Amino acid sequence: MVSLHLWKHYVHALSQVEFHHRPGRDLPDWTRATQSDREHVASLDGLALLLVFRPQGDVAAVSYWQSADGLKLLWAKNEPVDDLNTHNYIKKLLDNVRINTSTADLLDIVISMCKEKILHRVRKLAKSFDVSQTNQRQEESNLWQFDKTKGPCQMLEAMLERAGRLKGNESVVSLLDRFTRFVGRITKDSKAADLWTVLYFSSCVSSVAGLNTILKENQARYLSKLGDYVRILERIPLMLKKVGKAKITVEQVMTQYIPLIPCRII
Repeated sequence: MVSLHLWKHYVHALSQVEFHHRPGRDLPDWTRATQSDREHVASLDGLALLLVFRPQGDVAAVSYWQSADGLKLLWAKNEPVDDLNTHNYIKKLLDNVRINTSTADLLDIVISMCKEKILHRVRKLAKSFDVSQTNQRQEESNLWQFDKTKGPCQMLEAMLERAGRLKGNESVVSLLDRFTRFVGRITKDSKAADLWTVLYFSSCVSSVAGLNTILKENQARYLSKLGDYVRILERIPLMLKKVGKAKITVEQVMTQYIPLIPCRII
């Protein structure tokens, strides 16, 4: 018999495709979730993120089915997928994860498939800072309103130092301004290495608690969404470690939304 606990997580993840259209952390019971539940949902949300390719109208959800000797990853989108490129991409990711491919190399695979969605998010970040190819705001300084006397800014500086982002005598303000203008120069013709740079830097700064007190709420959110690509790829090895030697397979699940028809009881 299938436990209610497993079915709860399975239905929760797949239901996001048609019913919620938002991550699990936005659901009403999120504030009462345990740390284990939070990590579980974050992992599922992150894996689903790797299956979203188009800027709009593209939704994915992931769950899993675990037995004594195997783990089956179940994925679904808001419409059935028979595109060979998508299935090959998923297989390539899984094959590379199995051989402990580095996060950086996994990110190259993801960028090649998710480039449209990533570019869409980068453009939203650039727009929130009012920077573009033609408007680099070169006459202005401190686009992040960085104030080193404030706690969150001090945490941000410490994070940048630990990550080796501050080189030579470059100040935090200069580094943040340089990154922001770089984001404004990103176009559809930008190289994968440019997107790689944006995603890794976003992952670094968005891991700082209180970033939304330094930046506007939407700016912090856009950085976090971009940083999620790196975070989930870093989390995958930890997920596999828990699985041990269990055989991992991947299966697409077909979902169908049947609206309820109002009726009158006689």
